Order: sequence, then C-alpha cells, then structure tokens
Amino acid sequence: MKKNLMASAMLGTVCCAVSGAALAQTNVTVYGIIDTALRFTDNNPVAGGSTANQTALGAGAIFGSRIGFKGEEDLGGGTSALFKLENGFNPTTGTLGQQGQLFGRQAYVGLKDTNWGEIDAGRQYGVAAVWSFAYDPLGVANFNENSWEYYLYGYRFDNTLKYNKKWGALALSVQYSAGGQAGAADIGATEGVSLNYADGPWSVGGFYQQSKDQNGKAADVAGLGGYYLAGPAKLYLQYFQATRDPNFAKAASNSGLALANTSFLSNAGNLLQRKDGMWTAGVAFNPAHDKGWTVTLAAMHDSVSNDSSRGDSGSVTTAYALAEYNFSKRTEVYVDLDHTRLSGGEISDKNTVMAAAGSSFGGNTGRTGAAAGVIVKF
Repeated sequence: MKKNLMASAMLGTVCCAVSGAALAQTNVTVYGIIDTALRFTDNNPVAGGSTANQTALGAGAIFGSRIGFKGEEDLGGGTSALFKLENGFNPTTGTLGQQGQLFGRQAYVGLKDTNWGEIDAGRQYGVAAVWSFAYDPLGVANFNENSWEYYLYGYRFDNTLKYNKKWGALALSVQYSAGGQAGAADIGATEGVSLNYADGPWSVGGFYQQSKDQNGKAADVAGLGGYYLAGPAKLYLQYFQATRDPNFAKAASNSGLALANTSFLSNAGNLLQRKDGMWTAGVAFNPAHDKGWTVTLAAMHDSVSNDSSRGDSGSVTTAYALAEYNFSKRTEVYVDLDHTRLSGGEISDKNTVMAAAGSSFGGNTGRTGAAAGVIVKF
C-alpha cells in the first residue's frame, strides 16, 4: 500500500514538473493511450483444480495503457538532446504495470545527430521487440493470448545503451544492456543487432539477440520478417528461432539480479536446451486507408522441443480476428475473437510460454476469448 502511495505521489510530482516545462518549452510533449476491454475467456483455473469461464473488465487487446513525457532540445549543428519517460498502468484499477516500476515502459536520455545517428541510455525495448513491432500484424498486441511471443525474446531491458542509424531506406540498431553484476562482464548482459530495409510498400528485416543470466547461461534469438502493402491490404510474415541453455533463468522481478525486470521465459530445472521455432502471418485490411474500418486476421505458432528434461515436444498456436472502427485519429472501438491451442509439454510442463505470460489454462488444451474495447489516445 505504501509503495503504491509513494509511486502515485512521485508520478504526480513528475506530471506537475513536466507540465510546467511544457508551458515554457514547446518541445516537451505529454502523451498517452488508454485501452480497456470487456473480455470473456474459458478454461480459467479455479480452486479445487477445475476451470471456469471468466468475464472481466481490464487491459485492452491492442495497446498497453500508458502516460508519457518526451522532449528534444536543439543543440545546434544538427545535434539534439532528447529524453523519454513512459509509465504503464492498468486502466481499470490504476495500479502500476511492469513490475511496479514508475516508468517501467521506457525511461531514457539520449543524443541525436543528423550525421552520426542516435544513442540512448536507460530502460528501452530490445532490438527483437522493435523488429517485431514492424512485422507483427498488431505490432505485438496486449492480451496474453495474442502477445505471448515476446516472452521468447524478452521485451524491455534495464541499463541499456542503444545506437540507431539510418542510411536512406536502411536502418541499423545495436543494443547493449549491461548486466550490472559483480564478476564476468557478460553476466546478465544482453547484446543485439537488427537491420531493416524499407522501400515504398515493402520492408524486410532481421535481428540477432543474446541474453546471459546470473550464471552465464544464454538465450539466443534470431529472426527474419517482412511486410508488403498491396492496395488496402498489408501482408505480414515473420519467423524467429530461440534457444535457451539448460537451466537458463531470469531473476525475480525487482531483485536487482540478472534480467530481473525483463519479461522472459525461463528454462529453470530443465537439463536440456529448449528450442522454439515461432512464425506469425497475417493481413490487415484497411479499405479507407486509416479511416473507418480495419480488419486484421492472423495466426501465431510456436513449435517447441525439449520443454523439460524428459525431452517433451509441444506447441502453442493462436488465431485471432480483430475489427477496429476509428471515429478519429484519437478514438476507436474494436471487437476481438481469438483461440489458443496448446499441445505436448506446453500444456503442463513447468516452463511454458503461457505460464510465463500469466495465463495458465488449468491443464486444458485450449482457450477461446472474445472482447469489445475502446481506445483513446492523447
């Protein structure tokens, strides 16, 4: 309770300070998104080992709700200083998201130069996540059942240096997230690189990322993806492979240890190397070009080997349909229908993708969800 009160007070202080700055400096912006949905799901665990249906009002299908502050100062000669602070919260309870971190979505400061590129320091998205934003049909969504992919590569990383540079249609991003642990320099560290090429209606890109846990065990991820805009339809396809060393494990949230505040699937207790092969394909149909209706149809599938020390194989598959109606650039409503299917070790083994996402199916093989929601941006 005290932590929540303290966090609320700190957020209020920052809001006042930044709002005051905004009056004096036109290059400081306050922004946000609130996405809330009424959602039905089946096969939710209840006491006694059975499952039941659930209807709940909570976080929305597409975006994590947030309030952010960003600014940029022109230093002359094509160089500028910049910052971003972004808080995540639950829109129906007001509680903090991202392990209770005040600015758990993003918190960084940087320098940008028209010739040399941009370097930022702080809590940021990893290169794999930014790659997936471009080549996922929903830009990585927000329900556990339509966004579980990011637990395979990690989402946000503390203590991160990231360099970004563009040469026309080609964009480079290099990430180094310091582990901050005593001992070997790579304990808890994450290193990654991505290249993307965008030319008119199409884009392709790839990445490689490696994270080390407290004991130097590695999680390696590499992928390729692309999109193509064909009239009112935008086609998406991406594929990545992930491997986790035996006993690879992220530390507990807010522990200060390796990968503590990164959403990441562990492989603790597994004496074998876990392997995931994940693909996503979909289409977003927008006949009015960003006005009126957009309909997105997509499927995600992960083939898993060595779920556990028994050498189990398994899979996770989600198919979803989402229809959005935009009243304006800031306000929209939507309806969602999705179905997720589990097989093999992903049903009940300890380290499963859906368990990492916080969505146990209670030993069942599937879950169907339906939702209606509203988004307001400011």
